[in-house]
Amino acid sequence: MKHGKMDQIFLMTLGGMLGSILIGFIFFNTSIFSPTQSNFQFVACGFMGALFFSLLEYKSLKEQIFGILLMLFLNLVIFTGRSLSINYLVRDVFFVGSLILSVKLYYQFIKKNPQIKFYLRCFALALIYGLINTVCGIIVYMINAKAGFPPTEFIYIMARYGILIGFGIGLGTDFYFQNKKQLNDWLGIKTA
Repeated sequence: MKHGKMDQIFLMTLGGMLGSILIGFIFFNTSIFSPTQSNFQFVACGFMGALFFSLLEYKSLKEQIFGILLMLFLNLVIFTGRSLSINYLVRDVFFVGSLILSVKLYYQFIKKNPQIKFYLRCFALALIYGLINTVCGIIVYMINAKAGFPPTEFIYIMARYGILIGFGIGLGTDFYFQNKKQLNDWLGIKTA
């Protein structure tokens, strides 16, 4: 593994996460930095989504799968702690899974459509993650609450988080891709 590749993974992850944090901050102010609030998703999902995106770009399938399992495990340990239950496991598998699936579909989309300009293609991730996050949220609600279809406000909240976080990750990774050469030169990173 080349040192330059790890630097690229770090920079891409940082870019995507900062994009998500920026969008979260614009809409929800400093509440995104409180791990006990749902707005913390802008930090956590921003990090996990951008990290997985960078693994897709720079790592093998085996390393990508390991990364997914590690993210799921860390999410369970950090955000559920000692009170692990089947409800939390279902929630985390669906929500981390929706993020991973969305990023994977987005990655395939931009690789098949390289003509789409930077900062426009991030709308695709917003749409993809918005839809998948909403569907997974509905499924988790129906499983864990043992109820019928969730209230409209819950669906709206799930869609809003998915759209905004997806847009932020896409925006941050587009910034990374557009400025990759300048960032490498500025930081003295050798990629060859």
